[in-house]
Amino acid sequence: MSFSQKHAPPYLRAHRRTLAIMSDVCVSLTPSSVAAVWFFGLRAMWMLLTAVGVSFVTDRLSARLHGTSHPFDGSALVTGMILALSCPVGIPLWLLAGMCIVAIGVFRDALGGIGANLFNPAMAARALLLTSFPAYLSGYALPHAVSSATPLSGGDAALIPLLFGRVNGSIGETSAVLILLGATYLLIRRVIRWQIPVLSVAAFAFVIALDGGDVLRHILSGSLLFGAVYIFTDYTGSPTTPLGEILFAVGVGALTAMLRLWGRYPEGVCFAVLIMNLLTPLLDRLTRPRVYGTKRKERSA
Repeated sequence: MSFSQKHAPPYLRAHRRTLAIMSDVCVSLTPSSVAAVWFFGLRAMWMLLTAVGVSFVTDRLSARLHGTSHPFDGSALVTGMILALSCPVGIPLWLLAGMCIVAIGVFRDALGGIGANLFNPAMAARALLLTSFPAYLSGYALPHAVSSATPLSGGDAALIPLLFGRVNGSIGETSAVLILLGATYLLIRRVIRWQIPVLSVAAFAFVIALDGGDVLRHILSGSLLFGAVYIFTDYTGSPTTPLGEILFAVGVGALTAMLRLWGRYPEGVCFAVLIMNLLTPLLDRLTRPRVYGTKRKERSA
């Protein structure tokens, strides 16, 4: 009996199935999720439960709507967790649920499904929220600190709170130590490689330094580290060639810095990654190595 592979690329080795990879990502997000509940209270837990539950239901309903019978692969849970952790604690739960439905049902499945979607689903939904419902993006403050600003909007946070998470911000993006702990786990499990996180942060730091900013404080503030570990490394949205991967990392890091410094919004991760998602097919095409024994196409006159 022969079997044929009908799924879109990127393809995975047989011993590393999608469910196993997504399970590792969920495990790596656990420290940040626990810290979110610790710092922001039980409402952070309700945000996580809402996002994960709605994403799971949407995934199953979308599979039935499209007439497919693919088994549950865990990608919806990862999308839901990333969406919840990248939002402020004050976001209405109904709006978070709507973002999850749009992320899974539209930006993932309607645009090709896992492995074939052009944009990172979580960041596409996040960008839609920023542009369509900016008034609901409030309530970044920790409990009992409702009048405090976030570090990116003028708040003066010391380095120690930025490292461990006792600052205002999106519920899962405030603790650099826990994000790096999750990154270490993913590197050990070989779910991600070091090139995109390291090069994107380096390019970000270079642009910030050129502008005369406080590089370390900028790296530890906002969603840069969270994005470098969990968003920039998305298999579908990043190039498959080594050189393309490097160009992607440098581009997304530099764009994040430029959007943060001179853009309308204080944080530029979601827009930077969506721009680079658009360029990923071009980067793959331009950096694809020539097959041995073949000639390069000559340009027609």
